[in-house]
Amino acid sequence: MENTYLPVAIIGAGPVGLAAAAHLLARGITPLILEAGPKAGSSIEEWAHVKMFSPWQFNVDKEAAKLLLADGWTPPLKNEYPTGRELLDRFVRPLADLEQIKHHLQLNTRVLAVTRVGQDVMKTQGRSAAPFLLRVRGPSGEQDLLASAVIDASGTYLTPNLMGAHGIPALGEIEHAAHIAYGIPEVLGRVRNRYANKRVLVVGGGHSAFNVLQDLVRLTQEGPANQSAMGDPG
Repeated sequence: MENTYLPVAIIGAGPVGLAAAAHLLARGITPLILEAGPKAGSSIEEWAHVKMFSPWQFNVDKEAAKLLLADGWTPPLKNEYPTGRELLDRFVRPLADLEQIKHHLQLNTRVLAVTRVGQDVMKTQGRSAAPFLLRVRGPSGEQDLLASAVIDASGTYLTPNLMGAHGIPALGEIEHAAHIAYGIPEVLGRVRNRYANKRVLVVGGGHSAFNVLQDLVRLTQEGPANQSAMGDPG
């Protein structure tokens, strides 16, 4: 089956997915952007309070900036460090609202599976030339979409590292999932009551862990009954 006329499917409408779409458009290739959330960059809403670890100059794609500048966009200062909210409001959402991008963006559309047309575990002849088939679930139900290639820009926020040291859940992790928060919860904001006056264990030793620890320290200073401890699964 000839597939050169098919779009390139992009899974995720965050900054990477939208930048990929801008590069495709610059090369005359049609993108098909599939976003599971109701808005572009929906996962960023969960960590919008967090200041990013890199400045604007490393978070704004050049091809995306060209499209925005042509629409009258005012770029942020290169050396400033944005929060997730600022990344959404000043880059991701303006980019998604451009007509060139919006025309190819499908919101509330979750990709359930990716395969090749006519291929299964018993059929492999011509596999590399077969178009991709994406099974998606959107507002009108499940449907199949065809693409010439697939770019996975869905990110890792919804698939965080597990606490076990072997790449599997720690003993009891699944059983007690309701008491575990992954990522960087908004300790000083909307989930404050979950952590106020509690003893909190922070697992990990990276940037995310230290962001949470800093917030817990501030929470402790505001309410002395709070305590925090730190562990590392590695």
